[in-house]
Amino acid sequence: MVTLKDYENGETAWCPGCGNFGILQAVKKALVKVGLEPYQVLMVSGIGQAAKLPHYMKCNLFNGLHGRTLPVATGAKIVNPKLTVIAVSGDGDSYSEGGNHFMHAIRRNIDVTYLVHDNQIYGLTKGQASATSAEGFVTKTTPMGAFSKPLNPIALAISQGISFVGRGFSGDIEHLSTLIAEAIENSGFSLVDILQPCVTFNHVNTYQWYRKRIYKLDSSYD
Repeated sequence: MVTLKDYENGETAWCPGCGNFGILQAVKKALVKVGLEPYQVLMVSGIGQAAKLPHYMKCNLFNGLHGRTLPVATGAKIVNPKLTVIAVSGDGDSYSEGGNHFMHAIRRNIDVTYLVHDNQIYGLTKGQASATSAEGFVTKTTPMGAFSKPLNPIALAISQGISFVGRGFSGDIEHLSTLIAEAIENSGFSLVDILQPCVTFNHVNTYQWYRKRIYKLDSSYD
């Protein structure tokens, strides 16, 4: 029987307190919940702090170009449909550079699970505004505040008829792992947008900020 230890693979290189740690643990727990062995799983990522996650797991992985995570994941699933394919991106990799691929992945409905680490900032390149940064958000590239309204990926996905969409919080590992497990078990393209603090470059959307605002929707919500 598969255990969490089967997916362990060395030390991480994220900042202490990074929300990615919770996501990593939730992914492992989800894979154990659905009973998948490491050889049955392919994790695909692009560039960014989120893209490091597959390297910290013992399973098949492919690390590609920035914004091109979904084309690789789609191709892998088509040529080897027995694989459970999980794509991992940050909000920049997914909704900025990869925004076009995101829309077409929904349209094609390939059986891929897409986990987006949404911390509203580019972390690897030291703190620039992303597609989900709030209007007025001050960063190195927006010293006067971001002038654009943030993209709403959940609304976009629902409007395009996605087969599964959910949103979790990296600070609630048990709920997030259940959400990811449900996404993996869905037959079709699944999005899990994960709200995640960046403790180094985003001092607005902190753990405390989220805990005052997040709430759960039960299965009867429409």
